[in-house]
Amino acid sequence: MDVMWILVFFFAFITMAFVAFACFFPEWVGITGKKAREIQEHQKEDPKA
Repeated sequence: MDVMWILVFFFAFITMAFVAFACFFPEWVGITGKKAREIQEHQKEDPKA
């Protein structure tokens, strides 16, 4: 029974840590953040040219 509670708290901790990283460092966890979007916009070709 004790092992179950340890695993539950461990899972909850890992989940909260992932959510925190996803909010503050989205590129680290594979989410396209503001910086990546800026780079993508800069690299797009200008259709007017």
